[in-house]
Amino acid sequence: MAVRASENIEDVHEFWNTEACGTHFIGESSDDWEFYQRFREFRYRTEWHIQELVPFAEADGKSVLEIGLGNGADGVMFALNGAEYTGVDLTEAAVAATRRHFEVMGLTGRFVKGNVEHLEFADESFDMVYSHGVLHHTPMTDIAIGEVHRVLRPGGRAIVMLYHKHSFNYFVRIMIYMRLRVIFRILRAANRWSEDRRKILEAERVGLRGNEDRKVYDIHYSNFLRRGWSYLKACNFIHHCTDGPECPFAYAFSKKEVRRLFASFHDIETKVAHFPIRKYHSWRWVPLAVERYLASLVGWYLFIYATK
Repeated sequence: MAVRASENIEDVHEFWNTEACGTHFIGESSDDWEFYQRFREFRYRTEWHIQELVPFAEADGKSVLEIGLGNGADGVMFALNGAEYTGVDLTEAAVAATRRHFEVMGLTGRFVKGNVEHLEFADESFDMVYSHGVLHHTPMTDIAIGEVHRVLRPGGRAIVMLYHKHSFNYFVRIMIYMRLRVIFRILRAANRWSEDRRKILEAERVGLRGNEDRKVYDIHYSNFLRRGWSYLKACNFIHHCTDGPECPFAYAFSKKEVRRLFASFHDIETKVAHFPIRKYHSWRWVPLAVERYLASLVGWYLFIYATK
């Protein structure tokens, strides 16, 4: 890891607290019930792998801790399947959104604001710890996984999704396509670097999520002006090309690196998922079976199943 400074957790909080993760995908809704219904439908349609790879039904009668809540869709699934659910998130926004989701659904759970690097739960508190796309966003992922191990009971199971380094998204989209676009944006403004650098010192965070907005490359350009050419190094650039250019941390891991991170566990299994080619209009004709096959080879999500 290129960055190891736990004080940067405040940067993580500032970025992710602008809204509960995924909210920007859902438009106007008449009420909370409609919003959460549409959110669940969207999540499990676009990320269909979740219901295939996350054993929600196995949580019946078990104490489950979810780390990183978003809008609470997966937490609701655990609760509907009979889990004794606890959710923890670094941000007030996600904790409030998940609590409200449970209220709307008539479900009970415990919701805690906390830092995964320093969980405020006793040793051996949970039968299952689940985290989908969260632990790679904390400054010290290895410390976070150590906390997962600590709060699990002996024989307890961890189910964690981390970004996959050996993926199409990492090597082709981020490290080649996006980096070349950023370089082009930088060179196009080469005669204005000094002037633009003075302006950005007074700029505030835009709060942009994702990589679809045209403003993305303007923010990358601003990041370059602040940090210089080292911004484009793989170990730095990856952080800003997954969930938005202002995202402070977003690590990607190989299967070999994951096995080192989870060395204190046993029965470690990995599965690769998420190659959403059919979400693009010109590729909607591709059969689901083809998307599933490609996802299993070069998908962006690396699922880890490990037992304490």
